[in-house]
Amino acid sequence: MRDDFPALYAETFRLRYDECGPDGAARAAVHLRLFQEIAFGHSAAMGFPLAWYEAHRLFWVLRRAHLVVHTRAVYGDAVTYTTRVSGARRVMARRINTAVRTGDSAQVATCVTDWIFTHDGATPARIDGALAEAFPAMARTVTPLPLDDPPPPPKRLRTPVHVRVADLDGVNHVNHTVYADLLDDAVARAGGGEVIRAHPRTYDLQYQVGIRPGDEVREAAWRADGAWRYRMERGDGHLIMHGRLREGEAPFDP
Repeated sequence: MRDDFPALYAETFRLRYDECGPDGAARAAVHLRLFQEIAFGHSAAMGFPLAWYEAHRLFWVLRRAHLVVHTRAVYGDAVTYTTRVSGARRVMARRINTAVRTGDSAQVATCVTDWIFTHDGATPARIDGALAEAFPAMARTVTPLPLDDPPPPPKRLRTPVHVRVADLDGVNHVNHTVYADLLDDAVARAGGGEVIRAHPRTYDLQYQVGIRPGDEVREAAWRADGAWRYRMERGDGHLIMHGRLREGEAPFDP
């Protein structure tokens, strides 16, 4: 067993123009996409590239994310994203992620993510023994942290969501990063435009089931308990995911 905890993996990216919003700053979903990218990179560096997952029909899907966007990062900024595995529990593994601007070492974003190991992106599976050996930190037990589901919003707030081809990923469901953009969009339409531009701000996202092409989906965003809440559900009311967005830095103890 390689005793490399807390081994870090890092990559530096230069933010592109299309990744920044009208305020000039990178959107929250951009940080989630780049954290996802370096998780792939870390896995490949340890001997488990995408081809390994595809051959075994085993995939990680996101269950929970706690993202803090600390400060603005704008077009052209070089930002170094780092990730490490901090623990696991049966079918779940946790990653601790950071993003730091290289020019002035400013902390741009931090994110804690809980990933579920699955067959074909659907059925939970016990973490493969070879993976656990490659990442010794998985021997540390962590407890999944759920996000309390708020009461359903008034029906008048619910609006349909249309799944685009561009929203789908390699396992043919809406990639988890898309939900952060949908949350921001719904909050802005509901009157929360200021909070999606605030620095710092904190996102809590919990994913229940995936969305596939043809699914009937609706969403709602509303104010509750000093934060913006977001809920996405199927046409029959079954919960798909829910989230909370608030100004300021909300700590998370992994």
